Amino acid sequence: MGWLDQIPKAPSLYIGGLHALYQKPDLFAQAGITHIVSALDFDIYEAGAFQQYEHLHIRLDDDPNENLLAHFSEACKFIEQALEGGGAVFVHCAMGKSRSATICCAYLMQKFGGTPDQALMWVCEGRPVCDPNPGFKSQLLVWRKMLEAKGDGEADEIYQTWLKERWTGDWWSWDKRHRETKL
Repeated sequence: MGWLDQIPKAPSLYIGGLHALYQKPDLFAQAGITHIVSALDFDIYEAGAFQQYEHLHIRLDDDPNENLLAHFSEACKFIEQALEGGGAVFVHCAMGKSRSATICCAYLMQKFGGTPDQALMWVCEGRPVCDPNPGFKSQLLVWRKMLEAKGDGEADEIYQTWLKERWTGDWWSWDKRHRETKL
């Protein structure tokens, strides 16, 4: 595990934590990073900082009750456009473990298919510490159903049903629930 970890399944996709932005700018140049996806609940950029990158900021906390699923399509489109244009993307959250891993999993599932477990395995090949929180893991299951849907209407229906019926709880309840559910 390093500051800027490459995901082998998608070689121009990188994952890491917040400190990589400030501590290792030389690595960004070496990797050819052109785009950044930030998944944080606070602003990290000072005026004028990091202007050389295209940036998508998804505001949310690392909480299993947060709705990261609502941002999967936007994040996947941002990543795909960057990669198709010959760029490289750095996806980060605070530690490079949960929010960023979930976004990378969502992208890999959309691009290559597969289950949430397979996508997480691909991400962990580059960054072994990745472990989305239980709420985000459950959202990846819903994302898979949405990707398998027959058209946007059915995918939206799956999402709307999840929104109405989704379970929320404290960390301990999420942990217990997750141990009882297989991705």
